[in-house]
Amino acid sequence: MSTRNETMVAALRRERAAYRSQGKSERVAQVDEQLRLLGHDPDETDSGSVAPEGRTPADPGRQTAETAAPQDRGAEQDDGQEDGEQAPAPETKPAARRRAKAKE
Repeated sequence: MSTRNETMVAALRRERAAYRSQGKSERVAQVDEQLRLLGHDPDETDSGSVAPEGRTPADPGRQTAETAAPQDRGAEQDDGQEDGEQAPAPETKPAARRRAKAKE
């Protein structure tokens, strides 16, 4: 087997283990299909371990963008503008320098 295929298989096995630990069975099935196309048994592990070496499974209680409340994501921030108005764009450093030179 070529080094490129070995690298791809290793990456797919890590990806599969991550999806499996997250309970994403549809994604596991998609990765399994890719492993079969490369001639590997998805359930076979090279090291005897399903989890990627040196990594721990994701914490199911960890807050993510999908689980955060809208106020935590910044969806309802008060920008000081009336509804429908856009806040002015922040000034860039070059623009600030030009304005400061013009005042001199």
